[in-house]
Amino acid sequence: MLHQAFSNKQIKNLTATAIFAFISLFTSVVRAEDDRPYIYQVREQLRGAAIATDLDGYTLTHKPTIDTLREGRSHYINVNLRADTSYGIVGVCDRDCRDLDISLYDDRGNLIASDLQDDDIPMISLNPDRSGRYQIQVDMANCNANTCYYGIGVFGQ
Repeated sequence: MLHQAFSNKQIKNLTATAIFAFISLFTSVVRAEDDRPYIYQVREQLRGAAIATDLDGYTLTHKPTIDTLREGRSHYINVNLRADTSYGIVGVCDRDCRDLDISLYDDRGNLIASDLQDDDIPMISLNPDRSGRYQIQVDMANCNANTCYYGIGVFGQ
């Protein structure tokens, strides 16, 4: 009987492949067909951001969201999170976007965590004290077009 151990690099590649497949198959998209290049761009950035933001070993726990926002506007995404689970919430946006911010609120409206830095790949890490419904606020702080595409992925471990 032949046994083969996987190296860390092989495990990372398998994890990345699984994340890519899940994002490709189950992403919510709200737009027309002519915007496919932007959707594809955001989808690819979301895949890369999950790996680049040190979420190795994390898996998608919720269906990723891809949508559009105008500069200065916000969108809210409701998610159910479990206590004592480590989460990473990552945002990305298209090439016309210069600054995307995310904040997480509990069901009472209390701010739990946020990334308001002047960047286009915000990331929040958290380990909720209690299970329940939370709300991700997505803010398009700087967009050089009429609207910009953004993507949000929730990963857990």
